[in-house]
Amino acid sequence: MNRSRFLLSVAIFVVTTALWANPQSLVALSQSEWDTLLDGQNLTRSATWQDSVASLAPAGSLAQKKTVEAEERAKGISVASLALVSYPVDWANQNTKERELQLFNLLHKISTLQGFRYTEHKKKILFSESYTIADPEDKKSKIADPVVQTLPATDTTYVCQEDSIFGKNIYQYTYQISDIEIFVDITNLTTLKFLGMSFVKPKDMSLYLSATQTKDGILLYTCTTLATLEPNVSFLFWSFNLADESMHRISAYQDWFKKELLG
Repeated sequence: MNRSRFLLSVAIFVVTTALWANPQSLVALSQSEWDTLLDGQNLTRSATWQDSVASLAPAGSLAQKKTVEAEERAKGISVASLALVSYPVDWANQNTKERELQLFNLLHKISTLQGFRYTEHKKKILFSESYTIADPEDKKSKIADPVVQTLPATDTTYVCQEDSIFGKNIYQYTYQISDIEIFVDITNLTTLKFLGMSFVKPKDMSLYLSATQTKDGILLYTCTTLATLEPNVSFLFWSFNLADESMHRISAYQDWFKKELLG
């Protein structure tokens, strides 16, 4: 979709759906795409500058707004993934706010990302280390994953995570809550390095995760944007495709969410 047209459609969009809307009223997809979601699979999209993946986010959501803004800044490649996740059976009698509180605490379970395996055959580990820290200047200031009893409007936590490509880094997880959506912006606070070479400057990478409640389940959207039109990275005998790795990562976050929610 042309980005200028999409921005115009977002600007004139008026939210007319109530809580517990049908997911089909929030995302415009073909029948085959809905069949993919209903079958429990992730629906993925990628786009280069002048196109957008934001139409995969729920209409009028903070995730959609932030995706458009990120694409405008990056002017590069965007990747996104959408899933429809069923509610746990024991949530049947809970109201929207009770479910939102549980989702908020689930999305703070940073330590459970450690050792999580992904890709089709579960061969790759997302993070070899993952834990919440009290001080963003100190990787050793490890604390327990936070749990709240009252839902805040916003929240910020600092996290230390180590992966096989960029090593150990500090990230900021910023949470924003609306009536039906919890939006998480994951931003690097330290320079991401590949084989010792500086690769991504602080705050130049954001990964978005959004959980929106609907009548039929949770629309789980993840996205990241890359400030490059050339995703292939190589050095000596090492090489990888940044767009592919980013897609693997956002899909892995979705798989982790499903595992924590449904067991």
